[in-house]
Amino acid sequence: MPARIILKALPWVLVAILGLYIYISSRSIFSSDEEDNIEVTNNVILEKIELLGKLELCKFYIKDIVEHKEIKPWYDKDSKVVLIISGEAIGCVDLTKVDSTAIQITEKQVTITLPPAEICSFKIDHQASKIYDVETGFFEEDKNVIDKAYQLAEKQILQSAKQMGIEKQTRKNAEIILKPFLAGITAKEIVFK
Repeated sequence: MPARIILKALPWVLVAILGLYIYISSRSIFSSDEEDNIEVTNNVILEKIELLGKLELCKFYIKDIVEHKEIKPWYDKDSKVVLIISGEAIGCVDLTKVDSTAIQITEKQVTITLPPAEICSFKIDHQASKIYDVETGFFEEDKNVIDKAYQLAEKQILQSAKQMGIEKQTRKNAEIILKPFLAGITAKEIVFK
C-alpha cells in the first residue's frame, strides 16, 4: 500500500521539482541582467580643426569586375581572385583657393575664375562588393591576394572616374549650382572661367 501511494505521488513530486527548477533558473536569468553594471568612461579630446572649403558637386558610382592573378613560375598553382567591385568617386571644387584676384567685377558682369575641379575622394563600397572566386596556394603570401586585389581595384576606381570625365562633369555642375546662387546676390551677369 505505501508503494502505491508513492507511485501516485511520484508524478506530482516530479512536476513540483520541475516547476521549482524553472522558477529558480528563470529568476537567476533575470536577476543576472539586473546585477550587471556597465561603466563606460570617455575622455574625448579635440585634436585639430581643419578648414574645409571643398564643395562636393558630383559623385560617380562605378562597378568593376576584377580578376587578379599572381603567377608563380616556380610553383604549380597560381593565386587568383575574381571580385565584383562597387565603388564611388566624388568630384569637388576647393573654394578656399578662390581669393580676391579670382573675382573681377565690371559694370555688367562678375567674372569668377574657379580653381580646377578635382577628385576629393574615392573608395570601394565593401558591403556592396563581392568576392566571386578565390584560388590560392598553400603559402601565406597567397592569402594576401584578396587584399592586393582590393587595393588595385581602388586605384582603378580613381583612374576610371578620370577617364569617364568626372572633372569635366564637376566643372559643369559647379556652374549649374553656383550661377543661380550668385545671380541672386547681384543683378549682374555671372561668368565663370
